[in-house]
Amino acid sequence: GRRVLLTGASGGVGHFVTELAAAAGAQVTAVTRDAGRGARLTELGAAEIVHDPADARGPYDIVLESTGGDTLPVALARLAKRGTLIWFGQASRTPATLDFFAFFDGPESAVIRHFHYLDADTGLGDDLAALVRLTAEGRLHPEIGRVADWAGTATALTDLRDRRIRGKAVLTLS
Repeated sequence: GRRVLLTGASGGVGHFVTELAAAAGAQVTAVTRDAGRGARLTELGAAEIVHDPADARGPYDIVLESTGGDTLPVALARLAKRGTLIWFGQASRTPATLDFFAFFDGPESAVIRHFHYLDADTGLGDDLAALVRLTAEGRLHPEIGRVADWAGTATALTDLRDRRIRGKAVLTLS
């Protein structure tokens, strides 16, 4: 029942977050600059698609921010009183600037938290196993952008970094 705002929703992580949050009962507003990706996000459970975080109609209980740059302060301003913003990326590759004094006009008692993969109470293996199980059960629908042999790992990583692969890359062992 919580309202969630997700920036960078059209990427591979954004797809997972949209589907998992919607399946958990959240009302997800997905922000994507890629107009063609809205239909896919709706299929995954997004209640609303916006192309600019400034157009998101808050307040939101949770803001999941993966874009950085100018998007972070705009998304933060959409946060509800005592809401939580989880910052887990900087896809824009642009530094974000937050003005402390802007908090006086924004959400009261808001929390900003930085997410890091290695700061967890359980091992990564448990999380990966849960994602595999949900996929096998047909409850999670990853977008596979490339299937390649393990020998092509370096190329796949470069192409993921440079956004030449839409979705996830799967590396196989021959």
